[in-house]
Amino acid sequence: MSLISRTAARWIAIPAFAYAICLVLTGHLSPGGGFAGGVVVGLIVALLTSAFEVGISEERINPTTAHIGRVLGLLCLLALGTMGLLITGFFLRNFPPKVGGPFSMAGLIVPLYVCIGVIVGYETSLIVYYLFERRPGGE
Repeated sequence: MSLISRTAARWIAIPAFAYAICLVLTGHLSPGGGFAGGVVVGLIVALLTSAFEVGISEERINPTTAHIGRVLGLLCLLALGTMGLLITGFFLRNFPPKVGGPFSMAGLIVPLYVCIGVIVGYETSLIVYYLFERRPGGE
């Protein structure tokens, strides 16, 4: 890619990642949430992978790290669900007290959105890597 597209990708990636974090953290108050934030992270990886080469973007998040992050997100989600099961008798039941304020009123929703954002972000990153992967003997 050209110097202009690589520079634009660098400039777009940081605000887009901040937007993804904003989507995840405010998903219980507005449209968005963990899935939308994770997809935005995957799109950032697609942008950087297309602007640079796959090898360069793999230095930042390699597929092994993406697999580990995906499993850790799933384990976190299961741990939150199991805590709800142990405390209230129902899996993924909202058990934290709702005290007030934008984040504490949501109870378990914000931590669940963070877990879902991690899972979807790493999963879409893996999809991008597998789509851009260069195979021996091919283009």
